[in-house]
Amino acid sequence: MVIAEFNVLAGFFYFNNEYFGGVLPIPQLKLRHGWRTLGYFSYNPDAPFGMSETIEISDFFDYTKEEFRDILIHEMIHYYLCYTGEDRRCRHGKAFKAMARRFNQLYGMNITPTIDISKMKASCNASKISKFFFEFFK
Repeated sequence: MVIAEFNVLAGFFYFNNEYFGGVLPIPQLKLRHGWRTLGYFSYNPDAPFGMSETIEISDFFDYTKEEFRDILIHEMIHYYLCYTGEDRRCRHGKAFKAMARRFNQLYGMNITPTIDISKMKASCNASKISKFFFEFFK
């Protein structure tokens, strides 16, 4: 699956309505180009809510639909817990693990704090040097 900003936006809208009751305001959605971090949620605690929340998804790998869904929803869980005030520090603590476990059981997802990237394929978006580096250090 080719990752583009449109896919992330469309995924966010769909998953927000399907799994979060449509309560999450649209954050900034960005692409990352590295291979070490597949997804990332950040915000500025000093900024008014709705002004600094960002979800980033790496376009380095060629994800399956399920991998993309699980990565984006992983970041959306962080966003949800931050938005509701349950975990403003965005950790993989009890609240995150409980919510991930619930999603995994109810919807057959595989949301975990970390992902093993050793079997993932680099996408056509990754540079030749990055592909070589990733293959070399596999």
